[in-house]
Amino acid sequence: MPKEVDHDERREELLEAVWRVIARDGLERATMRALANETGWSTGVLAHYFTDKDHILESALILAYGRIAARWDRKLAGLAPTAALYELVLDNLPLDDERELETKFIMNYWTALIRGGSGLPRPPEGGPTLIDRLATLARAAQEAGEMRPDEAPEDIAERLLALIDGFSLHSLLNPERLTRERQVSLVEQEFTRLRVPQRTGVAAGDGATNTRRRKSHA
Repeated sequence: MPKEVDHDERREELLEAVWRVIARDGLERATMRALANETGWSTGVLAHYFTDKDHILESALILAYGRIAARWDRKLAGLAPTAALYELVLDNLPLDDERELETKFIMNYWTALIRGGSGLPRPPEGGPTLIDRLATLARAAQEAGEMRPDEAPEDIAERLLALIDGFSLHSLLNPERLTRERQVSLVEQEFTRLRVPQRTGVAAGDGATNTRRRKSHA
């Protein structure tokens, strides 16, 4: 008997091939023939799943953004606001091969949009955007007393988004300079600046000494 084909699984394999081709060669070179060569399947097989190149790109975007959102939900579940914000920033950086491929694919898509690709499919809409999630978590962290309250949550979100995009771009351009380890270290530095300073043992000791002094003068 012929092997039964899992069409959903095959479709995702095809779309993952789209990511690889676009990440490596750019959007313009992601032709049906190039995708067929990448997957080892014929253009006829591709035509069975997708009507045209725009349909392929739209489907690839939906799969990419859907996987990213699902990963956010999984990683952030049950975390305190600042911890969740920290994980959200790290998850959007190319810190492993999977996220590096996502970053290259999405940045190639953005490049095409910037160059006037008005006819390109738009990213899927569904649920809060990254900037919304960053701002919501920053606000929650401030309300919980975990983060300094002297900046608007929207400003914190914009700065973190700029950090994400800047690190993503420059780590791809200069991976020797901006290594994965250095990206994590720099994010940690930013969060150290954002957090409410904790009392140290020395500070606590000084407070106790001052209390005793005040009592001795009473």
